[in-house]
Amino acid sequence: MITRISYTTFIIFAILIITNEILLAKLSTSQIANRYSSSVVTIIALDENDQPLSLGSGFIINDKCDIVTNYHVLEGSRTAIIKTSKGTKGSINKIIRYSIELDLLIAETSLINNTPVSFGDSDSISVGEDIVAIGNPAGLEGSISKGIISGIRKINDYSVIQITAPISPGSSGGPVFNLQGKVIGIATAYLDYGQSLNFAMPINCLRNLKKANVSLKSLPSNSTVKKINKDNSLVQIFDVHYNYQCCVDNNNLNNIDFGIKNLSKYPIKNVILFFVYYNYKSEIISYSHEKLTKTILPQLALQFNHTHFVKYFNKGKNTNGNVEIRILDYEIDRNTKVSPVDLLF
Repeated sequence: MITRISYTTFIIFAILIITNEILLAKLSTSQIANRYSSSVVTIIALDENDQPLSLGSGFIINDKCDIVTNYHVLEGSRTAIIKTSKGTKGSINKIIRYSIELDLLIAETSLINNTPVSFGDSDSISVGEDIVAIGNPAGLEGSISKGIISGIRKINDYSVIQITAPISPGSSGGPVFNLQGKVIGIATAYLDYGQSLNFAMPINCLRNLKKANVSLKSLPSNSTVKKINKDNSLVQIFDVHYNYQCCVDNNNLNNIDFGIKNLSKYPIKNVILFFVYYNYKSEIISYSHEKLTKTILPQLALQFNHTHFVKYFNKGKNTNGNVEIRILDYEIDRNTKVSPVDLLF
């Protein structure tokens, strides 16, 4: 009898060990990518005129296809388009949970039949642990980056996960996985006070989001809340000049010259710009876009020219139109070590 009980106990113990090993089995980067790339969505935030404001990422968290993303990805927008790596498009119906301070929100979408991610426990992570991030930097859907957890930091009264996996602005809101294929963080694509550091909000922070049932346009602004600096403050448009069609009144805009400053510590490239044209009555009369592939070195700037013909831009010499240039996205090139000195050799 004792032998039989001991044998049964041994079998149960062995099953538990095998099950635990299976649950804790590490996945390769390619396995995580193949399993969950379709769970990551591209988000295009739109203004009141359905024109792009910004690009970001998000990920599907349940069978209803609700998504998680950063609050700043959708802040100030009126509507948003979402797209999966399979090409399926949908929209955001409403915001069901959010936190300005944590820069996170959960949104209900119109998507159906998509695979959700699996959640891990961000309270049990450790420094040095391998991680994999999936996002859509510079519109490059399903981009994979690999790294480690390099620290757990206290910033603005809450903890964030510092990681070495490269995160560009379009990756904001994308998932950060451990090697068991569990999401342990949400990429923020923030640089802390101008330093080149990558952060993710812990996945357990989703428990602290307050319930809501609001449209995008009803989201409050976080401009008065102390928060980490955004990446896009490090890339700036300056020195804009309008070039008019050769005519007596110069009423028709032909092209514009402008500069882009790179105030970060890394080269940037693939800058995606959206141009909105207002005539002399402050009415929107046209739009255009362009992707600049030329690399802009750190702490330097480059001049560009964008051609787009707009009629009746001005009215005479004293009543002029205006062009708003929006930086939608850009790619941070952390692998290039080129400096201005290298250009001389």
